[in-house]
Amino acid sequence: MQFNDVIVTVLATFLTAVIGYCGHYFVQNNRALTILRALEPLAKDAVIAAQKLGVTEYLTGAAKKNHAVQTVIQALLSAGFTVNDEQIIVNAVEKAYAEQKKLLDQYPQKEKE
Repeated sequence: MQFNDVIVTVLATFLTAVIGYCGHYFVQNNRALTILRALEPLAKDAVIAAQKLGVTEYLTGAAKKNHAVQTVIQALLSAGFTVNDEQIIVNAVEKAYAEQKKLLDQYPQKEKE
């Protein structure tokens, strides 16, 4: 075996390992990107559902927020994703609420009895 063959073999082995690692890294990032893309519409729908729930029964703002967060978590779990950082979901729910404030105002909330 010549010296050039050794270098080619070492480089091929190294490149195989690097490509394997990069492939694994991209799969993980693709999964995270999929979650982030799904998070916004899920949060919007969960906020609207929580607001509509407040029409028929009295709920505080914190209870509606918690309901929306739990709805998003359940939807992600049902889709096969794991939820490691709940704060990201809380932030998405708060953003969805802020963006839809005028839409949500059309649902009259039940008053405390």
